[in-house]
Amino acid sequence: MQAWNHELFLLINASAQPGEPALIAARFLASGLVVAAAALMVALWIWARRIDRAALLSVACGIVVALGLNQVLGMLWYEPRPFMIGLGHSFMSHQVENSFPSDHGSFMWSMAFGLLATRASRSWGWIACLAALAVSWARIYLGVHFPVDMLASLLIGIVCATVARLASPFLARRVMPIAGRLYEGALDALHLSPVLFPRRAR
Repeated sequence: MQAWNHELFLLINASAQPGEPALIAARFLASGLVVAAAALMVALWIWARRIDRAALLSVACGIVVALGLNQVLGMLWYEPRPFMIGLGHSFMSHQVENSFPSDHGSFMWSMAFGLLATRASRSWGWIACLAALAVSWARIYLGVHFPVDMLASLLIGIVCATVARLASPFLARRVMPIAGRLYEGALDALHLSPVLFPRRAR
């Protein structure tokens, strides 16, 4: 596995002297898209109907499960990052730690597949899939991850989206009524405008 993993990494990884615009774009894709994805989840929650908020809650739970799985897999399988073994070129500062799997990748893929699997927002789910691909490419291009790290994250995303889909009915029945009351109570306590933070009945 190491041979194809290293060869594919070298094909995607940036050259020794990439153009500055390419580096700026790759750095934004590698980290900025994850922040944008988290903001999207918040926005979807605010503007969603109550029934869709239940699905979004299950997607969020799937993301938490994905990040937990990352920690478990990281303890079972250690893989140094490319720059730690002197392979390719690195253009993004990162801690010297386990590379497998990618937290950024698992977050993006579990969110993207979760939005699709739960039907919380199929249009945004497909857009998130493209964003997850971009994040995966960028982190390999910048030299902080191997392709196998991103492939593992994609598989984790599929598993956790399935978990989200299976958990959605339970969360809708048992958890969402409480979560919805807490959310709307917090809005009332903070005197936030119903125009910006609407209470969706359906």
